Amino acid sequence: MVVMGHRGPLQLFDLLKLYNEDSVHTLCSVFDHEWEKQQNNYKERSDLEDDSGRKSLLVTSKTNAGYSLLYTLWKTFHPSLIKIVLLRLSSDLFSILVPITIRWVILFSERQAMFGWTGYTYALVVFGALCCGAFSQHHFEKRSRIITANAHAILSGTVYRKIKTLSLSHSSRWHSDTSHREDMLGEAERVAELVVTLACIWSSPLRVTLYLGLLWAKLGPSVLVGVTLLLVLIPVKSAVERKAKQLRRTHRVIREKSEQLIKEMLHKYQALKLLTWESWFFQRVTESRTRELEMLRIQGFLTAFSMLDSICMPFLVIFSSLGAFVLVDDGNVLTSSQIFTSVCFFRLLRPPLLEFLGLFSVLKQAQQSFCYLEKIFLTEDLGTSQFLTKGATEESSADSTQQPCDECQEKQNDSDEKRDHYHFRNEFREACWLYLGAFGWHWVSVCSLVYLSVCAVSLAQDGVLCMWTGEAKEVQGLDGWKELRNSRLSAYALLGLLQAFLVCCAAYCLTCGSLKASRTLHTELLSDVLHLPVHSQKMNTRKLMQALTQDMQVIDEELPKHLHSILKSLLDVLSTITLISFIIPVFSLAVCPMIILLLHIQSRISSTHMQIRNMEANPAVSLTSLARVTQCAEASLSGPEHRAVCLKHCLQAFTQNLLLKYNTINTESICVCSWVVLWFDGVAGIVLLLVSLILLQTQPESGLVALTLICSFNIKEALHYCPQAASVITTDMLSLQNLFDSAKAEKEAEWTVNYRPPYDWPQHGEVKFRNYESEASSDGTPALRGVHLTILKGEKIGVVSRQKTDTDVLINSLFRSVEARSGALLIDNINISRMGLHDLRGRLQIISQVPVLFSGPLRANLDPFAEHSDAQVWLALELCHLKESVQQMPAQLLHPVQRTALAFSFGQRRLLCLARALLARVRILLVEEPLHHVDPETEDLLQQVIHAEFKDCTVLFLSQNPLSVLHTDRVLVLDKGQAVKFDAPSTLLQQGPLFSQ
Repeated sequence: MVVMGHRGPLQLFDLLKLYNEDSVHTLCSVFDHEWEKQQNNYKERSDLEDDSGRKSLLVTSKTNAGYSLLYTLWKTFHPSLIKIVLLRLSSDLFSILVPITIRWVILFSERQAMFGWTGYTYALVVFGALCCGAFSQHHFEKRSRIITANAHAILSGTVYRKIKTLSLSHSSRWHSDTSHREDMLGEAERVAELVVTLACIWSSPLRVTLYLGLLWAKLGPSVLVGVTLLLVLIPVKSAVERKAKQLRRTHRVIREKSEQLIKEMLHKYQALKLLTWESWFFQRVTESRTRELEMLRIQGFLTAFSMLDSICMPFLVIFSSLGAFVLVDDGNVLTSSQIFTSVCFFRLLRPPLLEFLGLFSVLKQAQQSFCYLEKIFLTEDLGTSQFLTKGATEESSADSTQQPCDECQEKQNDSDEKRDHYHFRNEFREACWLYLGAFGWHWVSVCSLVYLSVCAVSLAQDGVLCMWTGEAKEVQGLDGWKELRNSRLSAYALLGLLQAFLVCCAAYCLTCGSLKASRTLHTELLSDVLHLPVHSQKMNTRKLMQALTQDMQVIDEELPKHLHSILKSLLDVLSTITLISFIIPVFSLAVCPMIILLLHIQSRISSTHMQIRNMEANPAVSLTSLARVTQCAEASLSGPEHRAVCLKHCLQAFTQNLLLKYNTINTESICVCSWVVLWFDGVAGIVLLLVSLILLQTQPESGLVALTLICSFNIKEALHYCPQAASVITTDMLSLQNLFDSAKAEKEAEWTVNYRPPYDWPQHGEVKFRNYESEASSDGTPALRGVHLTILKGEKIGVVSRQKTDTDVLINSLFRSVEARSGALLIDNINISRMGLHDLRGRLQIISQVPVLFSGPLRANLDPFAEHSDAQVWLALELCHLKESVQQMPAQLLHPVQRTALAFSFGQRRLLCLARALLARVRILLVEEPLHHVDPETEDLLQQVIHAEFKDCTVLFLSQNPLSVLHTDRVLVLDKGQAVKFDAPSTLLQQGPLFSQ
């Protein structure tokens, strides 16, 4: 599958197939059978209870709340769960056996072999233990993820059947409450993840016990010092996490406000462009963005503690335990085997110890989730036939002749528009260079240098410990030993302080660089969006909204964390290989083939990974999109056959979603991820085998043996992070590619050019069309065709047409929303194509059919750039008969206008748009016909203000009702983009029926 994905596009039938027992129908059948048995048992127990004071079946009792669902899942998956338990046990034992066998190699190099084996046998034992551990871990992770995916499919399917059952029983709350449905699906996902967690809950206490026992055997009570330090710092870590959670909550509120502002900008984009208020909205969005970045900056500095916890905490624990061991008794001398045991097992101890301390919260969450979901399932009898029994044999095949409903098919067709296979690779590289350029090459260089220094210091710490053991053999007397001990402990402590400092520097550099990238990319994207033509923006509103919100969130929050992971893991691998090659020069011969193999594997899975992720993003197989399918199936106008097709399509989506979870590579990965990790574990095993053989052959000093084996042992963990970090980075690049696509989109004309019209232009407002044809519309025909006429200064012109598209294209032509194909459009004898868009649009005003007000103070809706005094604003409101209404508002001119502008009637909003035109002192005004629900009195008032205050201006009244333009000087009749009539209203009424129609 990986080879096929690398060579060309993948299809669903190319993926690894499900076993029959793992199909949705098979799993749901077993689950429903066991759940029905639990329901029957519960009913029998309830019938024996006294009705008074007892809860009905609708609510689970407190004594066994959640246990029925837990027991049902156990009965459904118990064969697989038993295998999981055995695999977990073998994996835990091999995780201990591998360091023990490596310790045998160290003892053999010290001539203290525990068994009479030859050196090559020790190397083979190490390699065999590592391979067995890798295979056990591989199968454990694969089977656990399969069980999680299966449980998720079962529970989600049951949830959707519950939604269907309750909606068919005319429960409108269940049918329409989307948030409640999402809560149910979220709980289903959490319960699915807890199935394997609860089955292996014993693992962390077992590993903690075994690791502490082995450490106690080597260091004695001194091991408690490091464990105590680890426990003491846990509350500090919890306090930092609580603070980070508060900051994320605050950041979420700020981000939601920014998203609402961006949504408003895109929704009212045409009005924003015609008013030339792009810079005002750019400033508002940028200010909101600045607050977001400030929160990200604070959170970024908190990541320094997270990095200190993950990188420097092992050092503190090892330093405190070893320091206590050598200081408590002058006779305690460290050996190479003790150093290796301490370093390896202390690093292995931390994760299960944290898991062990978090068991109480896991059990509490499990009880809550199981109780919630069980209560939902027990609300009514779900039944098993309406969703599954129909077409069971057809469901088992992914290729069905039935087609989903039109809405489902349309969603699927939209999602099938994928990038070309090879074109994607070029875009990926371009997106990487785009981000690195926004990050700043100086920050890239500094970050790489600092991270490399962190890795070098980590290796130096292990080197000091290992060299200490070699020097201790040559020391004579107690005083010499004390001097050596104090000097090496001091050096080790100084390296720890240096490491902490470098980690803080790395966090600072990464935060500064990522904030610079976020600020630069968002600013450029926002500028690109505001320079898009109106017609182009209408087609891409959803994509632009995603780019400005979801994609930017990925770049802000996810990408820096993933960059840290991949940079740290790559440099760990490179620095470790470099150190091993320095100690064992002959090992350098194997470095190039190993790197080529790793890059070959990673390059093969990258394209496969992206293609499977595109399939997973398909709404037709997405679980979150099945609510729409369910609603479609429950539509009152849908017949039985239509409902059956939709239900069948929903079941197929569950099967395909489960199939993709088997094959994808992400946090929920199964087959591909396990395949990659197994390959990388094999490479790590080969490295450890080669190093062991070379060390046993060359027989260097035991301290060097311990250092080399520590590095070889740690390279396995670093290699584990590489494919995962690379895969999530590849996913993050999709967001960057969306930004890159927006940057390449067609832009409108420049806002300002070298030619600037006179300051007082236009003085008269005379408009001339000279054989004017506008750009072609979507069907290829010119929107305006051969228009040749003159509108004199101060004329009141009525523009009528059968279709509103004709008047719309006239507006677009005057505002240059579409460009001229031929001819010219002149205002006061100046061709409008010579000037910038802002110079043109700023001298025109329009009162739209649907008046637009923006969120913010009322004054900003009239004068956003504060170009007029308050007295002038009040005068404009007074002329529009709005002064009294505004004075009655609490904040008056600063009254906040909501996005819906419900504080003003429809007519009042048109009057506010007229007040904008009064403040702008334009010579050309366009007035669209109002909607029918506008009160006639307000519209008459608007007409009076126009005739009184704009008597010397050119006014165009655009309408589809000839009777509404009889008061004008002349009337222009448009029909299919042509000016068919242009004369006085009375003359047109006498000439023929076209005008009256």
